[in-house]
Amino acid sequence: MTTPRKFILAGAAGLTVAAGLATAASAHHSYVMFDRSKTSTITGTVRAWEMTSPHSYLWVVVPKGAGAPEIWGMEGASVGQLTRAGVRKSEVKPGDKVNVSLHPLRDGRTGGQLVSLVVADTGRVVNFGGGGGEPGKPQAE
Repeated sequence: MTTPRKFILAGAAGLTVAAGLATAASAHHSYVMFDRSKTSTITGTVRAWEMTSPHSYLWVVVPKGAGAPEIWGMEGASVGQLTRAGVRKSEVKPGDKVNVSLHPLRDGRTGGQLVSLVVADTGRVVNFGGGGGEPGKPQAE
């Protein structure tokens, strides 16, 4: 094969790979599973706060009267976004009583996109950037 032809084939292969990766990244960052036209509030106890890549996750145990409690899982902003905004892993601890604002999952499961929370004991508000917006620094008490 001639050198120009090899160059063209290599370039075409590179563009194909780049297009495939862009499609995968676009699908990964879709918010379609969340109903962003609604904001719900739940009250419960933090089970876990995971500041891990690529997204943060908050797990909350929500009591349901005489029935078994529900476990709610909420996806938050990326670790990099949260860190740049001043949110630290120590902001939320297992056992904290919280009121959480979220965009619920469209399919009705117990979960959603984390928007913000209020720590009941201190009244501290932490904005986690749900809805695709930038997370803000926790408000001072």
